[in-house]
Amino acid sequence: MAKEEQRADLTWKAFKKGDKKAFAVIYRDHVRSLLNYGYKVTSDRRLIEDSIQDLFFELWKNRAGLSDTTSVPFYLFRALRYKIMRNLKSSAGSVLQQLEEVPEAFDLSHENYLIGLEVQSLQMAHLKDLITKLPRRQQEAINLRYYHNFSNEEIARIMGVNYQSACKFLYSALKTLKANLHVSITSYLFFMIFF
Repeated sequence: MAKEEQRADLTWKAFKKGDKKAFAVIYRDHVRSLLNYGYKVTSDRRLIEDSIQDLFFELWKNRAGLSDTTSVPFYLFRALRYKIMRNLKSSAGSVLQQLEEVPEAFDLSHENYLIGLEVQSLQMAHLKDLITKLPRRQQEAINLRYYHNFSNEEIARIMGVNYQSACKFLYSALKTLKANLHVSITSYLFFMIFF
């Protein structure tokens, strides 16, 4: 087990025993990526923020009964997606509108955005434009795979679909992107992740 995984495991166990500092570490380490991920599910910022707040409130309240996890990010992403979907369903008449709405811009992490500004690459701008034109579920799958490094199996479980559907979302997205770019799509996605 890598040091980072060990630290996350110890932090999770300490949190389950009621350690407030460990809970704060979990929140601090994951809240930004959860917020970014929330935008892949809905564009309603208030609903996303409320869902994250509810998620952490329920985590603290039910900490003693929580099971151990091998991946805190996976656990949080899946729980947040479930919470957002439940909140969307309870919002009067807005479910279809929220799920079908295309975001105005593909939301990159702050660091990735700054690098994009520095590089001023036409290919990066083109890739970003192409991603925004993908269907929402394909955008979500790309985000989970290349921005949060989840496996295809984890993506399927987070999105609440079977493994083949998750693979199809990724395959279709990459095929569309590759057909419209004259360079390797994966190299650009990795560039956006690490820089």
